[in-house]
Amino acid sequence: MAPAPKYSHQKQLEMILDAAEECIKTSSVMDFTMAKVARTAGLSMGSVYKHVQSKEDIILALAHSSFLHVSKIFDQVLALPITTPEKVLAISLIAPRKLQYFVFDNDLLSYAVNEAVISRASNIWTEKMIVANNACEQSFKLALTEGINSGELIGELNLSHAIEEIILGSWAMCVGYDQVQRVKQIKQIGEGTDSLMDPLIESDPIIRSSIRFLNSYPWQKPLTEESVKALIHTLTDINLR
Repeated sequence: MAPAPKYSHQKQLEMILDAAEECIKTSSVMDFTMAKVARTAGLSMGSVYKHVQSKEDIILALAHSSFLHVSKIFDQVLALPITTPEKVLAISLIAPRKLQYFVFDNDLLSYAVNEAVISRASNIWTEKMIVANNACEQSFKLALTEGINSGELIGELNLSHAIEEIILGSWAMCVGYDQVQRVKQIKQIGEGTDSLMDPLIESDPIIRSSIRFLNSYPWQKPLTEESVKALIHTLTDINLR
């Protein structure tokens, strides 16, 4: 009879990803090696290949962990007893440091959505990312659907179109703003004095723009200066600011 494995399947995966995190911290998202990950984890290459077959698999596995962390926080916000437009705006008001899972999250995301990385990764990890993304999207769709069906929107609207527009528009604004800020703060990033991890204030251009966008829909209770201030207090109280 073969001896029982020293570590469980799940424990081995955790060891591999912990080791990959350490290796990336000392190099970069693309400069680490599978051999270094195996040595750092204290596992054989054979054991590592049972879980990940390439560096691309490791990138997607780490991105999957980070995405699950962010999705959990989003679900927490979507469950708050606040209006639907407040839930959507709240996502932009969460402090970036609260969403951060790895210190290299931004680089990780850039590579995780890269066509070359996705095409070289194994099906199991690409499928895990697809499933996680779909689950997150469904959470937003459910929250918006429940809000709209409860009468928060006034007038006749195409429900599916409104939901699609709000999700895509809000997400695009957030992602685009982050990229613009990174370009504008290149010098500060190099000096370590950037403000990318600071929570946005209510007067920030992206928050003002998001309010205008959301209020373009006929909500019974549109976003106001007072409601945004209350929203910030709510997020602070649950330690997301």
